[in-house]
Amino acid sequence: MRAVVITDERRLVEREVETPAPGRGQVRVRVEACGICGSDLHMLPSPAMPAGAIMGHEFAGVVEAVGEGVEGHREGQRVCVYPFAPVDHHDLEVAMQTGLGMSAHPGAYAESVLADQEMLWPLPDSVGFEEGALVEPLAVALHGLNVAGVRADEPCAVIGAGPIGVMTAVALRARGVERVVVLEKNERRLERVRRLGFEAVGLGAVHERALEALGGAAPAAVFECAGNPAAPNLAIELVAPSGRVVLLGVLEEPVAISQLLLMLKEARILSSFAYRPGDFDEAIELIGAGSVPAADLITARMPLASAQECFDALLSPETGHLKVILKPSG
Repeated sequence: MRAVVITDERRLVEREVETPAPGRGQVRVRVEACGICGSDLHMLPSPAMPAGAIMGHEFAGVVEAVGEGVEGHREGQRVCVYPFAPVDHHDLEVAMQTGLGMSAHPGAYAESVLADQEMLWPLPDSVGFEEGALVEPLAVALHGLNVAGVRADEPCAVIGAGPIGVMTAVALRARGVERVVVLEKNERRLERVRRLGFEAVGLGAVHERALEALGGAAPAAVFECAGNPAAPNLAIELVAPSGRVVLLGVLEEPVAISQLLLMLKEARILSSFAYRPGDFDEAIELIGAGSVPAADLITARMPLASAQECFDALLSPETGHLKVILKPSG
């Protein structure tokens, strides 16, 4: 089968690899659509991903082979995949080390991928394969909302209009939150967010413009989705007294924050990592009900052979992309 592998030079190339056979309790899924995640962009240069590894963990497809002992799943079943074995919160770090496409375990930048049977989430007919590839990133956003405990009547701000930032904004709207402002420095992404119907402002005079967009009310919850070193402190500056700052952006290095301002506001800093099974359930339900503009979030559909080209485009500071989908059958 065809797959995209990481070379010794930390590039992505399409190669022929052996089609895997499912073992006991496993299924083989024919990949119909796989999203490129921001974490994939971070992992490509990382030694944690060995040469020869296959990335890809946001995907949907069709069960094409079933291993011995599998129950409740059959060939031809339409599914999306929870990319690591569903476990409780305290085991998530261990689970991620063995997750599909996030370690040496092959992921879905390929025509087919093996998954344990408990990783499969059936897709209803109302959810297409490309939409199914959005379930995983939408679940990330939904879990962030759960961590924050957001109410529909609370004003909220989202810092960063990349894939997770936009997913967070649409998740807020799907949950009934009407006052949402998105902050972003990239003009092309700002325009895309506005076309989705959101108030969106650049970083010039950002404090005043964010307040104006929310009708003069400081946000009760600020979701940091930019992964920029300046973003956590901006979130603290923006959040209302007794509000919540939720960190969803990935930063590997320590960042400076104003502890005094945080204390004066008695605000809380919370962190959100990945998702739980219930978040997957809700993501599928929202997409199936049309509560999330899934088609408008996909800005490119590309064949496997274009994976490196897609990475280069997404890493550009001028990128206008939100979600890029790889289509192994394309």
